[in-house]
Amino acid sequence: MKKAFLTMVVLSAALFAEQEVRHLDRMKNMQEMELAMSTIQKGFLFDNLSVVKNGVKDLKRTAQFTESFIKVGVKTKSGVNTHLYAKNQTDSITMLADEIQDAFAKGDKYAAANGYLMVLSKCLSCHQTIRSW
Repeated sequence: MKKAFLTMVVLSAALFAEQEVRHLDRMKNMQEMELAMSTIQKGFLFDNLSVVKNGVKDLKRTAQFTESFIKVGVKTKSGVNTHLYAKNQTDSITMLADEIQDAFAKGDKYAAANGYLMVLSKCLSCHQTIRSW
């Protein structure tokens, strides 16, 4: 009886630890995406293409992991497939990041800024849809 109870406690702790690690990974990923967005914005403010490029590179790198935190097959109350939605948002963010860099490199700061706002909009809509913010 004691062995069975101890086994259950250990298994529960292991499952909780696994969920906590995923949560921390998700939080770390989101923090890195926020930092990449801040880097892009800093590049705009200092009119520095290399800073924008670094931010875009970091954003694309971190965005590719976003969908991995979302369980496959889960749907929102309105029937949205959360994993597919996150994947589509990630793909859009990656494409927009390239457009930001290209527009900024060509000197079209307004198009780059509009692309930045579109990325931010993608982030917010994903949070609203998947996390019900």
